[in-house]
Amino acid sequence: MEDFFTYLAVTFGFDVNAFLDIAGSNPFFAMAYFFIKGGWIAFVWVILFGIRDNWLNYVQGKTIAKKEWILLKITVPKASEQTPKAVENLFASIAGAHSPISFVEKWFLGITQSPFTFEVASIEGNVAYYMYCERRLRDFAESAVYAQYPDAEVHEVEDYALKVPSHYPDEEWDLWCTEMIPVMPDPYPIKTYPEFEDAVSGEFKDPLASMLENFSRLGPGEQAWYQIVLTPTYQREERARAEKLIIKLKGLKEPPPKRTILDQVIDLPFKATQTTADFLLGHALEGPEKKKDDRPELIPRMMALSPGERNILESIERKAGKIGFGTKIRFVYVGKRNVMQKARAVQPFIGSIKQMNTFNMQALKPDSKKVGVNGSLLIMKNKRNNWRKNHMIVAYRNRSNWKGMSQFLCSSEELATLWHFPIFLQTKAPGTTKTEAKKSEAPANIPFA
Repeated sequence: MEDFFTYLAVTFGFDVNAFLDIAGSNPFFAMAYFFIKGGWIAFVWVILFGIRDNWLNYVQGKTIAKKEWILLKITVPKASEQTPKAVENLFASIAGAHSPISFVEKWFLGITQSPFTFEVASIEGNVAYYMYCERRLRDFAESAVYAQYPDAEVHEVEDYALKVPSHYPDEEWDLWCTEMIPVMPDPYPIKTYPEFEDAVSGEFKDPLASMLENFSRLGPGEQAWYQIVLTPTYQREERARAEKLIIKLKGLKEPPPKRTILDQVIDLPFKATQTTADFLLGHALEGPEKKKDDRPELIPRMMALSPGERNILESIERKAGKIGFGTKIRFVYVGKRNVMQKARAVQPFIGSIKQMNTFNMQALKPDSKKVGVNGSLLIMKNKRNNWRKNHMIVAYRNRSNWKGMSQFLCSSEELATLWHFPIFLQTKAPGTTKTEAKKSEAPANIPFA
């Protein structure tokens, strides 16, 4: 702010003391004085940014409205059961849909990166897996599934989310909703599926098993929807953030930002002036200054890291090396008022996600401040919660990657932990002699061919 007032003083003759004196006696005249003496620049910037955003929303909205979308139901035979590694490979294949968008394509043609959506839905206890994508990408999406599950069945179905009311409050139906948001910055990872495999027995303890079990127990008039929206991304900014954090954790000095040709051209007159001044003042005759010793420390901080700190660093580097997606996670529990019970679906879902949380790295939590239903609101509680319900069901039906909370980066490994097909058998590490593990029956109503 001081820099802004200094700029106004130099450019427009803005007198800060006079402004403060006027503000004490006549605030309205003070605002007029501020506006005339250069304050209008702030208003112009606000207006220009507003025009820019509205134009972008307009051109992108026209383009998105022309796209045709389909919902595909995926049924995987029990005989082709695999670990979440197969789903991670599936997501890695989906990343191939990313394509760079030029300035003209973005700002004049409204072209955007199309998202993919992976869902689990229980309709009165019948649990099914879905994938939502553009129709033109159907062959691409199906081939990614068949590459990992050759015996899978993929076919187009009607959208289950369109069969419940879209406006609340409703006399017969009610809805609970939320989005899962990260607690820490993007580079920190959640606990992933390799950590759910027992190191001794090799048994994989599926973190989604309890959620699927409870989903299968929903009765007539109840539905639970779990949605992950994935947007392929270039990952340039995300990897830059990860590298910056890694350098910080290692205790190294962050390298100076790369200077562009434009920066050098702008700095040229200032450097010439400084060189001339130094010569006239005699500094140039003293010889070049000795550079500081930039050699690395003999005992780098890496040697002093605790096992926990080293594990955090390794986990961040592991995530940074994986393919990533812009991610949004939504959950909706909808049902008829006379049968709806949050404990049957909400707590099992949040409990399953919390199994992947860590106290020293990343954790996911349900949002309750902006888009999620919040029972502790004090002002206009019902009205605000109903607005959130209406907003959420529209975002869910549209599979929107921008409505609601901001996207965050998830790696393919994290996504395979958050969304994968049911695991019924236990996985075993190769080359280790183990006793046979007991096999339990699958939850009822899970679709298998």
